[in-house]
Amino acid sequence: MKNSIPVLLTLLGYSYIVNATSCGCKNLRPCYEDMLNSLLDVDEDPCIENVAIGASTLIVFLQALKQFCGPAIEVHEESATYEGRRLYEVVLNTSNEVERQSKPVIMIEAGQDAGSGPVMLALFIIEQIVACEEYSEMMEQVTWVILPSTNPDGQEYLRCEMEPWYKNRRPIQNRMSYGVDITRNFDDSWSSCPVSNDIFSSHYPGPSATSENETQFISNVLAKYKQDLKAYVSLRRDGHSILYPFASKSATRTDLEYAQSVAGEIAEKINQRSGNIQWFLNSSIFDMNGEPKCGHSVDFVYNKLGIPYSYEMRVFPDTTTRILSKFQPLPKGYEASLRNGYFNGIRELYNIVVYD
Repeated sequence: MKNSIPVLLTLLGYSYIVNATSCGCKNLRPCYEDMLNSLLDVDEDPCIENVAIGASTLIVFLQALKQFCGPAIEVHEESATYEGRRLYEVVLNTSNEVERQSKPVIMIEAGQDAGSGPVMLALFIIEQIVACEEYSEMMEQVTWVILPSTNPDGQEYLRCEMEPWYKNRRPIQNRMSYGVDITRNFDDSWSSCPVSNDIFSSHYPGPSATSENETQFISNVLAKYKQDLKAYVSLRRDGHSILYPFASKSATRTDLEYAQSVAGEIAEKINQRSGNIQWFLNSSIFDMNGEPKCGHSVDFVYNKLGIPYSYEMRVFPDTTTRILSKFQPLPKGYEASLRNGYFNGIRELYNIVVYD
């Protein structure tokens, strides 16, 4: 396995080399430094955030982490999509199994809507927590459960085809159409919105709640950690905001006040890091969409599992980026500032879970 990883890394097309102590770390953890020294060629980039994010990137990165930083990371890959791609459950924690049972769990999942940006951010979060010694406490105090790519079929299709795509790639009605919008396929208020039976719609919610492999995978992992789960964040593409329940209706309940205040604290931390580029917003999912969206994973986690810290985080505002780039050059380090700002928000969520 060790000898095959450098070959795979070379095939990924890393474009240039940077100082290995960059990638956001002040000090590299010895296992990560050993990984880079063992696997990188002179023309390869050690930072996951600088690599094109595809299915092969995910496989190679997680294989390498397992090989060199095994005590800090577990990778489970028992579930798969319709097209056979693995659905990964990554667990970050330095404790043994008995100690882990008493620790809070923070779960982050990315890519339900087929976007590469959220997947890259999830891998960046893994990189930072595993690679940087200054974040050792984040693994000591919390068990991180990260599902870095929850719609890899849709993501790969979007990367290879020149058309908008948000769904998975399961054939529908004898291949008349393809795909279910898994962001609308969770078992919460699934039938509360007018159900679309249009299989050609980009928002087709499926024949029933939790009908898809991807939705079942996320739901099963949530159930697995329900007892210790304290926070859930779903990373979605093309936006710049943190959104709290509800998606299916207007948020008027008083018990949402705390979720709202925490969203405000997270947004404030992100704005401290990247707000000079674009202001990071917070609101309910319903208010941001301007209409109900049923079968949402955040509502499922909040209502069915009773987890108050349940959020959708929209990252990397693609629409704004396209508009800005037509009229003026984007600021140097635009994406890096956003990425570091988002990680700052995740760290604030960690502080709230552990210390509040």
